[in-house]
Amino acid sequence: MAQTVSARSAYRQLLRATRIAFREDARVLLAARQEARQNFDNHPRVGIDTPMQINHAIEVANILKHNIVQGVREDGNEAAKWELRIHDDIERGDNDTIKHAGKDIKIHKACSS
Repeated sequence: MAQTVSARSAYRQLLRATRIAFREDARVLLAARQEARQNFDNHPRVGIDTPMQINHAIEVANILKHNIVQGVREDGNEAAKWELRIHDDIERGDNDTIKHAGKDIKIHKACSS
């Protein structure tokens, strides 16, 4: 990251990301927040590793916010279809870009496909 981010700011970003990723799932939301708190509490002193720890927290927040999609189904109904909770921040792509392992390749498709 180009700019310096404080541990407090990284922690807040992580909490916001858990709220977005685990909305309406109180059990998982609480567990994610407890894990975040525990990781921050285990590293209370400023030291050489602090920038790496802050960067790690920001990366985790970005993954939670942009790449985690929860599936839900009706309580008690094992036969119910799963529904995905896709929100505005979820990173979207297509399968064509995944097939090329991150290489910059232009895909030309007709507008109707």
